[in-house]
Amino acid sequence: MAEAPATQGVARSRTSSVREQKPRGQNRGGRENVREPNPDEEEPVGPVEEGEDNLDRESKESLDEENEDSLDEKTLKEISPSSSESEEEEDFGDVEKNPAQIWKWLASYLTKIFCKFQMTSLLRDFVESEFFVIDGDSLMTMYIHNAMVDGEQNLHFFHLVECFLFDLIQKQATFVITFFKDMECIWNHSCSCLTLRTALILHLQRNTNITIYTEFSNCFDPKWENFLGENQPYFVMISDKAHLQERGQHHSTGLFHNLMLHTLGNGINVVITSGISQDILRVHGYHQTSNASVILNFQKYKADLKRAHGGLLRCAPAFHSKVFCAANENELMERLQSEISQSYSALKLLWPKGADVRRIVCAVSCSVALKIYGHMMAVDNSTGSMQGVSADEEEQREKLSVEGATEFCRVYCLHVALLCKLPLAQRSLKRNAKWKKTAFPFLSLRRMTEFLVLKKLAFAQHGAADMTYLTDMNDQQLFRSVATICSERPGSEARLGREIGSEYRDIWEAVARISPALDVGSTFPVTCSPHLLSMPTVSTPSGHREQPIPSIGLIPVSSEVVEEYLGEMLNQMNQLHSEDPTVASLQKLREFDERLHWHSSRPLTLSFQERMGQLSTDPEERKKMLRQKQKLVVFERLYAESLNENAELRIVTDPAEAAKTKSKCPPHPSKGKGMKPEKKKRSECIIEDQKKKKMLEEERRAKEQWNFIQETLGKDTTQPIEERMKTLDKFLKTCVSDQVKFDAEMEGVKYCYKAWEEHYRSTAEPLKDVKNAAILMQRIHTVLDRYEELLTPKQLTHLASYLQQLGFLNLRDTLMQRVDTHQLQKEKENKSLARDPKFPVGLGAARFQLKHMGPFLIRDVRNDPDPRVKHFIPDTWQRELLDAVDSNESAVIVAPTSSGKTYASYYCMEKVLRSSDDGIVVYVAPTKALVNQVVASVYGRFTKNLPQGKVVCGCFTRDYRSNVDNCQILITVPQCLEILLLSPPKQDWAKKIQYVIFDEVHCLGGEIGAEVWEHLLVMIRCPFLALSATISNPQDLTQWLQSVKDYWEGAECSPEASSSANSKTKRKINRPTERQSFKVRLVIYGERYNDLEKFVCDFEGGEYKFVPYHPCAALTVDHIVKYGIPSDLALSPAECLRLYDTMSNVMRGWPRMQELEPEEYKSFKNKIVIKKSDVREYEAELKKELTEWIEKGWRYEVKDVLMMLEPEVEGNFGKAHSSNYPLLVESLQKRNGLPAIFFIFNISLVEEFANSILKHLQTKEESRMKPDDNKVKQQMEKRIKELRKYLQKEDKPMHLSRNQEEKLSQLRTEYDLLLTKYQLLQEIPPDCTFAQITAADREFMDKVFDRMQWVFGFSHFREMMRRGIGCHHRSLNKKFRQGVEMLFRSGVIKVVSATSTLALGINMPCKTVVFLHDSVHLDSLTYRQMAGRAGRRGMDNVGSVMFHNVPLSKVKRLMKANVPQLRGQFPVTITFILRLMLLAAKSSDKTDAKAKVLSVLRYSLMTFNQPQKQIIVKYYFLFTLQFLLRKCFLDRECQPQGFAGLVMHLHYHEPANFVLIHFLMQGLLHQVCRPTKKCSKTFSEDVMETLVLILANLFGRRYFPPFFLEQKPSFQQSKVFLNDLPKEFAVAVNEYNRNALHVFGNFLLTISRQVDLEEEFKLPLTNTSFMRSQVSEVTEFITDLSKCLNRQVTGISPFACLSGHTDHDLFNNYDLDKIIFRTLGIHMNNIPILPLRRYDRQGRHMPLNAYALDFYKHGSLHALSKDNGINRGDAYALIKDFTFVISAISVSLIERSESVNDPVVLAFEQLNKTYNKKFRAVWS
Repeated sequence: MAEAPATQGVARSRTSSVREQKPRGQNRGGRENVREPNPDEEEPVGPVEEGEDNLDRESKESLDEENEDSLDEKTLKEISPSSSESEEEEDFGDVEKNPAQIWKWLASYLTKIFCKFQMTSLLRDFVESEFFVIDGDSLMTMYIHNAMVDGEQNLHFFHLVECFLFDLIQKQATFVITFFKDMECIWNHSCSCLTLRTALILHLQRNTNITIYTEFSNCFDPKWENFLGENQPYFVMISDKAHLQERGQHHSTGLFHNLMLHTLGNGINVVITSGISQDILRVHGYHQTSNASVILNFQKYKADLKRAHGGLLRCAPAFHSKVFCAANENELMERLQSEISQSYSALKLLWPKGADVRRIVCAVSCSVALKIYGHMMAVDNSTGSMQGVSADEEEQREKLSVEGATEFCRVYCLHVALLCKLPLAQRSLKRNAKWKKTAFPFLSLRRMTEFLVLKKLAFAQHGAADMTYLTDMNDQQLFRSVATICSERPGSEARLGREIGSEYRDIWEAVARISPALDVGSTFPVTCSPHLLSMPTVSTPSGHREQPIPSIGLIPVSSEVVEEYLGEMLNQMNQLHSEDPTVASLQKLREFDERLHWHSSRPLTLSFQERMGQLSTDPEERKKMLRQKQKLVVFERLYAESLNENAELRIVTDPAEAAKTKSKCPPHPSKGKGMKPEKKKRSECIIEDQKKKKMLEEERRAKEQWNFIQETLGKDTTQPIEERMKTLDKFLKTCVSDQVKFDAEMEGVKYCYKAWEEHYRSTAEPLKDVKNAAILMQRIHTVLDRYEELLTPKQLTHLASYLQQLGFLNLRDTLMQRVDTHQLQKEKENKSLARDPKFPVGLGAARFQLKHMGPFLIRDVRNDPDPRVKHFIPDTWQRELLDAVDSNESAVIVAPTSSGKTYASYYCMEKVLRSSDDGIVVYVAPTKALVNQVVASVYGRFTKNLPQGKVVCGCFTRDYRSNVDNCQILITVPQCLEILLLSPPKQDWAKKIQYVIFDEVHCLGGEIGAEVWEHLLVMIRCPFLALSATISNPQDLTQWLQSVKDYWEGAECSPEASSSANSKTKRKINRPTERQSFKVRLVIYGERYNDLEKFVCDFEGGEYKFVPYHPCAALTVDHIVKYGIPSDLALSPAECLRLYDTMSNVMRGWPRMQELEPEEYKSFKNKIVIKKSDVREYEAELKKELTEWIEKGWRYEVKDVLMMLEPEVEGNFGKAHSSNYPLLVESLQKRNGLPAIFFIFNISLVEEFANSILKHLQTKEESRMKPDDNKVKQQMEKRIKELRKYLQKEDKPMHLSRNQEEKLSQLRTEYDLLLTKYQLLQEIPPDCTFAQITAADREFMDKVFDRMQWVFGFSHFREMMRRGIGCHHRSLNKKFRQGVEMLFRSGVIKVVSATSTLALGINMPCKTVVFLHDSVHLDSLTYRQMAGRAGRRGMDNVGSVMFHNVPLSKVKRLMKANVPQLRGQFPVTITFILRLMLLAAKSSDKTDAKAKVLSVLRYSLMTFNQPQKQIIVKYYFLFTLQFLLRKCFLDRECQPQGFAGLVMHLHYHEPANFVLIHFLMQGLLHQVCRPTKKCSKTFSEDVMETLVLILANLFGRRYFPPFFLEQKPSFQQSKVFLNDLPKEFAVAVNEYNRNALHVFGNFLLTISRQVDLEEEFKLPLTNTSFMRSQVSEVTEFITDLSKCLNRQVTGISPFACLSGHTDHDLFNNYDLDKIIFRTLGIHMNNIPILPLRRYDRQGRHMPLNAYALDFYKHGSLHALSKDNGINRGDAYALIKDFTFVISAISVSLIERSESVNDPVVLAFEQLNKTYNKKFRAVWS
């Protein structure tokens, strides 16, 4: 829908306003971008108030402020919300009776809401059909006031808007754009902005496929609120501020704030457009989640806010108030509207349908503007003044005459003709003339007319005009250039040429013909009066644009790697001679050789003997170290015990022992045709007899055991049948006799039948609970599936009778067909099978099995054992993995969580351990928690006798390392393995690696550290296993990895590799003895063993209800049409049945209805044992049928089906108060839903949840205690203490008398009795704990508690764990975390609250997973990882996933969204290239090092099958080398030197690492680091704080959104806003940035030759091309115009050139993303510059968060959370990272320093100790 006419519904409050001209601010990138006067903001058509023009700028601003405060009392009352009640902190409070306060009040309240904002990746879970909303006016605000955009160049504005939207679409985002009618008033100050807004709406509606909504009046419109309620977008993107340069426009910002508050109040999240940033993979922005408090407050004050909205509208000026300031403005507006209608109607008769919109708007606007202007001039002449105000003759002469206005229109029409004909490349014009004040009135009138004409076209039918070039309706720079040329020399037809002249003639003649009463004169010549233009005083522009582009010659280098990688590219570049000053000035510094670890001062290369030699010789110290190692091993074994890992596999590699072991194994039978079997030896016969006797004895014992159990089960009939069956199943697991098992199963069937019979007889409504019948059918299934060959006809008949009594007559007949004819006839004669069912379940057999037996259905599993696997029978896909390992192949494995994919990892480890004592397996895990778990598993699984100095398992993380160099299995995180692989001293170690296992390899697509995974996958020669449960494009990943392995296969066979191997024969490096395969297998297994059932928690009437959520309810018709039904949207059997029934209810009699009826379906009909595979087949048929309904046109029926499947939830989702948490847990306990993990995305809430449960249980227990219980307990404690003390004293060996012995005996008896009583008193009542602790559990629990007893807070956590409660997050002490993990796995802890630390691979399976609240971090990938914890294989038949306080819209999104595809990132950074050069230069095996370097550079995922991007990476590598050479990090042989080590140690923080080195080399840090006294080694606190301030500005760059600073909030402990760098440091940063831009500006110029110019001349979203062919004839006019062109624009986007940008901006600007070629794929984060200040898209300063400095001052994470707006988990991680930065700097300075007394070295040592001490204090 289009918008309403401009004259309707536009708020007006003032008929006059102050008109001022403000120069545009300086470009933040250094380019002075002075804005020319805008006619729409300058002069009305008529005189202004007397004396106003003489006001200076400050006076005008003061006048504006006064005008803001001059609203009437009525408006005030309507604006101010009622505030009769006192509210909480987040309530609105009183708004003073002051009109300027409304927007301040809104901003203040939003500041409170946004104090916990999060900068996050916005598209992490937005895929396919889910969408968000972009406010259209906020979208305009992002770019219309951007410093990089000339406000008069509409095409550049449209290009940036399209680039933004196109980037979102490329990242698979789906969105709609909304333009509210009321929001139009925020642009009323400028008709050019109104025109741009209207053009943007029309352009998006007519030229794109984006859904645009314009029918909503405002955010309070019921239609908008219905839209939000029905569609529930995940967020709305809104600007937090309107115009910066417009005084008196605060009402506009108030409207945006009102929209924000309304959005949050309706439960929709908000993203602020300020601070949005984009890179090649992601879009980041400030995101705020709606919460219950905001929703309640909004509902309370909604009416007040609605009135405030109306008041804000009345503050807006009318859009014509700056054009018409006469008393008859309404009459003029009516005349204007009428003339537009008449002229447009006349033009439609003149021009055919579909004419170019630019020609239409130009002709009509010029015609109407001339008419109105002529009318106004006539009125003015008749009255002596246009507005009835007297004017002197000089003033009258300065007014633009009608003839002058006509000349103006001719020039404008010629400019439009040039727009239609000129290619974009001929429009990058220099700035020259400006319009004089005389022209402004008519310019404003024509612009307003243009706006109204566009509004008119918005209502025209489609096709009335060609809207293709709406984006390019005018070009003000071209307009003024044409006017300048015509003022110097009139534009005759001959000068214009045939093409341009003909186009101009058509437009101008149309102007004349649609206004016959208007005398517009002849078409030619085109002239312009010089007095309309203000010519520049200097003919050539001044400043940097005069200067030539700073060229760069390449410093020649000598490196095999560089020459082989770049090849001919080097010869094509300009290289400097050795005599050149740039080359001669290069410093030769000390070569860098990595010797120390990055975060410690320990040497990198030490043998085992050297390490042992460094140990203390003190026997006590040695004993202490040995004890610590023993404790570690004991703990790892204990941890492994909780993982069910037993150290029973002893690896043997000694040849003698291996032969001895082999001799014990029986020989393999010989094969071959006609060969007689060898005669058995006597010893073999004896062995066989012994085995038979043993089997008979075991069967006898099994029978005896079964007889005892059978007797027990038969007697204890009061026990529920489920418990009796658990006892039976426990026996069956240990029984070895198949016959006994069969007998037990048959007896179990009988017990189940009796239980169902008893239930049926004793219950009034037995069919309400058919659980016993389901258990009976389960036992029948088991018997028929496993023991069918053992069944006798009689037993078959018994089973048939049970089926009959259940009402399954068809199944009875099916089973009786297996009985022989004689027996069948006998049974028929007895008429035992002819009776009616006695205890029917009321459902058909198939329906019953689907509805009630889903969790019990038998899975298809293999029964043939695999000799490689001992404890279970592997599936086919698992065997394929084992085959891959046996063949030394690589494999990508995609299988659900808990499916058993990790077993292949341990099989791989076992293989390497068996093969030799030197081979290494590396296990790469994404988190430290997973590293700790795998370490324990290895300790539990493997033991091996190794030579002295070697161990089985080692570990390496950023903060812990053990046995890295001397282990055979290294467990590590990716960043640490990258350090090892790139370290030259570790290359011999790297060659021993035989396998690398990547767990959770989908982290390759993560936000942080993804490039490290890519580097590792590319650099390793050996085979690998890549495991994941969540990869959406595994085929693409496998193809890329196969190309990498093909490269390594070629490298192995190359002559260089052979010669290198021969030259290293003296160095004995044990490589794998088996031949490596370079094949990469893809193994996909999509079937989850247990079904997951989803529920929505509904809180109503003081209790929780768990409402089932059908997965298909998450679908929509549009989603199915576009993307189909997601492959992993699995249905349980009961959900399949419900889907079928719903389809049948919606459309009765549909063609396949009978065929898909469960009782008639081909795979179910008369089938006794329906298997899981049968249900999967049925599920696929139902999904296929649902899709075909849509194809047949039954969309509404499908919509009804999906709607009927939605859950009926009426409770309040906002009630998340902690008082409800205990009720939630107890409700889960009642439905047998424990153990459960509650996932929470806030560390404080994690602990609050656990503490609230603990407090509830303690309160419940205390309420049952007697008043004197505590007193009795204290007396007992006192007496026990006395007795223990006395007994310990008397226990010493000494001679005692008889009386003494008797007394001692009595005291011992008293002590034992008291202790027993005390323990009974200490026992927790069963209903006051979730734990069910056995004696074995207590022993295990005591061991766990012993380890954590000295940790702060132990008593609290012990009490929590004793009651079955735990919490788990990354800032919790490691011992507590591991204790929670162990006790949860052992079954002691039943309730755990956790962050995402438990999502990635941690073995903590549970029965139920609860998502306690919504979060921006809860995306499709995280959901799958977390939900995968539910459903313990072998323990639970089904897993449950609960959504608590998560909006239904989010639940839908999570259910149907696919996980993001793995896509490549820019493969290298500058520091990483430096690390590669270190490897190539210092490695002992140059060939191997070169192969690794080239593998990373050539085979990145981003450049896979994209040769153009490979060229860009090559150029980036080339210019990076030049940067490193010029900064003296490399010499000309590419040897690292100088501070290269420090740069590499801080590679996470590029480019801050380079800036720090610049400070060191400038000597700035030495100026700061001055000791308190001469010759002292201690520094003052001021020095330390200054150092932290400097480091925080470099390495702690976390930004606030700009409005947070504008509101000037107050804080308690923290400073919050970080101060700028000291002046001298800021100067040094600017110098560094200039040098960096000098190199990389040339890089951008060089790669600009690789762009696709045809694509660059198109708008990216609409593909509208502006690369027209050159005008065929070279005319004088075109020649004159070409003299105005900017020449240096080879590296700039042609659209950016319109705003005056040239190649010089590549060397002077810090915001290059908006001006460089978009197809290059280069972003500012690839350029190593560090802007001192960051600005948002509107040019507002974004302050830095002072968290690092604040923590140094107060040492409180709580203060960082409260004041700095960082949640505790993030604060912990940030401070920890900052601590590592300080440690790395300190170690690197020590390593490089030549003097131990260097003050900088000493200062950083002191800072390192101080900051580490503060961090350790808050470790837990």
